[in-house]
Amino acid sequence: MEEENNDSRQHPSSRSLRVTFLASEWGSSKGGLSTLNRELAMNIAKNPRVKVSYFVLSCNDEDKKAAQSHKIELIKAAKWPGFDEMDWLSFPPKDLQIDVVVGHGVKLGHQAQIIRKYHKCKWIHVVHTDPEELGIYKEYTNPISNAQKKHETEVELCELADLVVPVGPKLYKAFHSYLASCKEEQYFFKFTPGILAEFSELKQGLDKREVCKVLCFGRGDSEDFKLKGFDIAARAVAKSSHCILLFVGAAKGKLEETQTRFLDFDILPSQLRVRPFLDCREDLKKVFCEADLVVMPSRTEGFGLTGLEALSAGLPILVSRKSGFGEALMKVPFGRNFVIDSDDPDQWAKAIEEFCNNDRSSRLEECEKLRDFYQKKYSWKKQCESLIDKMISITPN
Repeated sequence: MEEENNDSRQHPSSRSLRVTFLASEWGSSKGGLSTLNRELAMNIAKNPRVKVSYFVLSCNDEDKKAAQSHKIELIKAAKWPGFDEMDWLSFPPKDLQIDVVVGHGVKLGHQAQIIRKYHKCKWIHVVHTDPEELGIYKEYTNPISNAQKKHETEVELCELADLVVPVGPKLYKAFHSYLASCKEEQYFFKFTPGILAEFSELKQGLDKREVCKVLCFGRGDSEDFKLKGFDIAARAVAKSSHCILLFVGAAKGKLEETQTRFLDFDILPSQLRVRPFLDCREDLKKVFCEADLVVMPSRTEGFGLTGLEALSAGLPILVSRKSGFGEALMKVPFGRNFVIDSDDPDQWAKAIEEFCNNDRSSRLEECEKLRDFYQKKYSWKKQCESLIDKMISITPN
C-alpha cells in the first residue's frame, strides 16, 4: 500500500492522453484519406500513453470489432436533420473526453474548430492535398477558381489549428511556404507514412510470366484522369508488345466509358483490362499478387498512397517524381531507381521495358530491399512517438 501511495504522489496527474480522430468511415471505400486516417490512428493507439477514439459517420459491428482489436473506440455520429452529413462530426458526445482532436483536410477538418471550442481541447490539422496545384489538371468547370477557394479554406484552417501535419515532404514544403507569415517551425510536424502492415505479409510468387501486367489503380474519377497520369500509363504500355495495362478503379457502372477513355491514348483493346474500384482490401491483395509492376505517373500528387500500398505488398513500383511519395523515395537508398522525373510516355515506356527485361525474382528482391530501407527511414513507431510528445507539449496539464 505504501508503494502505491508513493507512486501516486510521484505521478499525481498521470493518465492517458485522449485523442479523437474525425472520420467518414473505418474502411477504405472513399480512398486514400480514409486509409491513412485509420493507419495513423492504429499506430498512435499502440502507444500506452494514449487512448484513441474514432468519431465516424457510419460503422457497423464488424468495424467496431476491428477497431477494438487495435485498442480504438469507434463512436458513431448522431444524425442532425437539416445539417450536411459531414457536419454531424462537429458534435461528438458531450461526455466524450478529448485532449486532442485530429482533423483531415477541409472535409474532415473544419468540424474540429467547433469541437475545440466546446470540448476545450487542442486541434491537429492533417493536410493531404495541395488544392491550388491539383486545380491545374482537374477536368471540370472552372477548375482554377474552385481550386483557389479550396486552397484558401485549407490555409485558413491551418492558420487556426494548434498543429499542422502535412503528409509527406512535398506538402510540408508547400504549406510551410503558404503559412510563412503566421506559423513558425514549432507549429508544424514532419510526417511521412510508413510501410502498411496490412500488406507487408503478402507473399509474391516467383512463377515465370510471359506477359507483364502493369497495374494502375485508385479512384478513377473522370475529373482526375489527366491529374493521375492515366493517359501517360496507356501510351507507355502501348509501346510494349509483351505488356498489358490493368486498370483497377473505374467508377460504378462506368467500365465501358473508362475503357473508351483509355483507348483514346494509343493503347489497343488487347493491351487493356479495366476493372471497378475495389472497396475490399482483401480483393486488393489478390490484385497485388496478380500484377508484376505498379505505375503511378501522376502529374502531381500530394503524397500518393497507391504507390506506398504497392511497395508495402512487396510489388515493384515506378512512381512520379512530382508526387510526395516520389520525393520521399528520393531520400531512401536506391529509391531514385524507382522514380521517374518526366511526364513523357517514352520515358515511362523505357523504364517499363527495362523492368520487364529483368527476371521476376531479381525484381522482387530489389523491391524487398527498397521496402526495408523505406521502413527504416520512415518508421511509424518513431514518428508516432514524436507526434505524441508534440501533442503532450501543446496540451495543458
